[in-house]
Amino acid sequence: MEVAVQGWENIAALLGVSPSTMMRRKKELQEAGVIFYILKDNCKRRTVCTFPSLLKIWVSKKAARGERI
Repeated sequence: MEVAVQGWENIAALLGVSPSTMMRRKKELQEAGVIFYILKDNCKRRTVCTFPSLLKIWVSKKAARGERI
């Protein structure tokens, strides 16, 4: 069973980039269906999440098009 990675810092760490780099890609990641949000603290805060497999597929597609993260 795959476990979701939570937070920009942890997502960025999977790829070895800064959290700000990942946040700049927010729209692209949302459109690709790579990230999603969960509600925390009694539905007052949203936390960004992804599954490592979704992130890996996204990176592979970008690499196939010759794009960098």
